[in-house]
Amino acid sequence: MPTGDVPRAHSLLAAIQPVGGDEGLLLKILPALLTGAGIDRGAALDAAHPERPFSLGLSLAPSALHQLAGELARSETGQEPGLASRFFGDARPAADPRVIPITAGDETLAFLVLPGPPADPAGFASVVAHAASILAWVRMAEKVREADFELKYRVWELESLYDVGLSIAGTLDLESLADEILMKSVSLLNARSGALIVRRRDADGGFYLKEFGSAFPHPGDGAGIPEAVCVANRREDRPAFLSAAEAEKLLTVPIRSEGEAIGVLVVGDKENRAGGIDDFDQADARILSLFGNQASIALDNARLHREALEKERMEREIELAASIQRTILPASLPEVAGLDICGSNRPTRQVGGDFYDVFPLPGGRVAFTLADVSGKGVPAALLVSTLHACLHVLFDVGRDDLPFVVARVNEHLIRFASSRKFATLFLGIFEPSTRVMRYVNAGHNPGLLLSGDSLEELGPTGIPVGMFPDAVHREEVRTLSPGDLLVLYSDGITEAQDSVEAEFGMERLTELVRNGRAASPAGLTREIFDAVDDFTRGVAQYDDQTVLVARIG
Repeated sequence: MPTGDVPRAHSLLAAIQPVGGDEGLLLKILPALLTGAGIDRGAALDAAHPERPFSLGLSLAPSALHQLAGELARSETGQEPGLASRFFGDARPAADPRVIPITAGDETLAFLVLPGPPADPAGFASVVAHAASILAWVRMAEKVREADFELKYRVWELESLYDVGLSIAGTLDLESLADEILMKSVSLLNARSGALIVRRRDADGGFYLKEFGSAFPHPGDGAGIPEAVCVANRREDRPAFLSAAEAEKLLTVPIRSEGEAIGVLVVGDKENRAGGIDDFDQADARILSLFGNQASIALDNARLHREALEKERMEREIELAASIQRTILPASLPEVAGLDICGSNRPTRQVGGDFYDVFPLPGGRVAFTLADVSGKGVPAALLVSTLHACLHVLFDVGRDDLPFVVARVNEHLIRFASSRKFATLFLGIFEPSTRVMRYVNAGHNPGLLLSGDSLEELGPTGIPVGMFPDAVHREEVRTLSPGDLLVLYSDGITEAQDSVEAEFGMERLTELVRNGRAASPAGLTREIFDAVDDFTRGVAQYDDQTVLVARIG
C-alpha cells in the first residue's frame, strides 16, 4: 500500500489560491488530501451543497455520484460503510471504506470518502486540518461578501425609498399623488402592473381606484381591507376582491391612516431579466411595506391639505356672509317723533339669517321689521339680502299695504330663492299722529306688546314667506298708548340652551319685559342679552340672536 506524503500534501494545499469563491475549491483540495492519505482515489463533497461532488479515480457516472452524495449528506452520522463502499463500485472494491468529515470548529464543511484508512493517520489529520482552514477562510470571506452585499442592498433600498418618499411627499393633488405612488411602486419591484385602492372619506363612501399596466377589479362597498402584507404567488392566496385581477402573481400591502387600514397598494407580476415572471419574496414584501408606509403618510398629507383648503374656503364663506349681513343691518336707526326704538343683533360664528331694520315713510310714519331666514352661511346671507332689498324697493315706491307687501315678498322669494328656503317675518307700520300700529306676522315668533299691566302676544297672521305661492297674510291693527312697549325677537333668544339643553323660553323673556317696563329700549335690549348670556354660560351660541324694542312716546 502506498505511503502518504504529508509534506507534499501541505505543499499542494499551500499552492492553492482561494480566489473567486469555493465552487471548485474541493476539486483543488481533493488531490492534496489523497496525497496526504497515500490513496489514489476518492471523492469529496460540500456538506452545504451535496449536489456538487468531486471525485478522482472513480468510474461512477455523474448522476450516480450525485445520488450517492445526496444520500451521504442526508445520513445521520455520515459513517455508513455500506453507503461509502458504493462510491467505489465493483471493479476495485474498497477494503475498509470510510467517510472523513472535514470540520472547522463545530461546523462540518465537507466529507471525504476514501476506500480505506490513511497511511499516516496523525500526519493526515494535519492535512485535513489545513484543508479545513482553507475551506473555512473561503466560507468566511463569502459570508463577509454576502453581508457586504446585503448591507449595500439595504442602503440602496433606503436611498431609493428616501428618494421616492421625497418625490411623493410634495404632491398634494390626489390624482397626481396616485400616479406617483403607482409609478414608484412598480419601478421599485420591476413589476408589470399595480393598483392603489383607498377608501373614500367623503359622505358617498366607496373606494378610489387607480391602476397601472393591467385592469384590477373595483372593490365592492363591503370589501374587507387586508390588515397585513399578502404575498400571493398563487391565485388561491390573494384577497377575495382581487381574485379576478389579470396579473398572475400579486403582492399587497395595507395603506393605513391613524392606525386603521383604509386601502391597499398592489403590484403584480415581477419581471426578471429573461422576460419571465418571478415569485414575490419576503424582501419584496419588506421594501413595498416601507414604501407603503411613506405612501400612507403622503396620502394623509394630501387629505389634510384638502381639508385645510376646505376649511379655509368655509371660513372665507362665513366672512363673506358676515360682511353681507353687516351691510344689511342698520348702522343707526332713524329718529321718529313719538317713538323710541333700539335694535341689536348678535350673529353666531356660523353666520345665520337674522336681520332687522326701520324704514322712514312719508307723513312721519315708520315701518319696522325683524326677520329670520332659513339656513346659515352665504345662502342665508344672500336670502337676507334679497328680502331686505325687496322691502326697500316696495317701501321706496310708496307701497304701505302690508298684505300686498308681504305677498310680493313671498312671490319674489318663491321665484328667485332656491328650494326649501323661506323666512319668518314680523312687519309693522306705526303712525305717531294716531298711535295706530298695523302689522303682519308671517310665521315669526310672537311679538310682545306690554300695555299697562297687560302683556299681549302678537302671534302669526300667516305662514312664513317663500313657502307657498298662494299664501294669504292677514293684517292686524292695534292702537297704542304712551309708555306701551313692543318687543320683537328671533328664536335665537327663546331657544338658547344651557348646559343641560334646557331652553331660555318665553316665560323668562316675558318676565324680563314686565320687569323692564321702566327701562329705556336700549337698556332693556342689554338686559335681555345679559340674561341669555347668564343662562347659557359655558355653552357656545348656536343661532343668531336679534332684539328690536320700541317704546311709544
